[in-house]
Amino acid sequence: MARMKFLCDAERCIECNACVTACKNEHEIPWGINRRRVVTINDGKPGERSISVACMHCSDAPCMAVCPVDCFYQTDE
Repeated sequence: MARMKFLCDAERCIECNACVTACKNEHEIPWGINRRRVVTINDGKPGERSISVACMHCSDAPCMAVCPVDCFYQTDE
């Protein structure tokens, strides 16, 4: 059974995509492939939220390090 390793606080995410870029650079991911993406729910409507969705595999995640608003939390498990 998979366990959640990273949590993203949708209240803090500003949809800057720095996490996506850091992940691609650190892991040398080819053009057109994404292990992480930012999804916006209710785009342009009241209650709009953005959340960063990832593979959750890294123990020293570059995406977490570059977030300008510290929206990521890592579980102990």
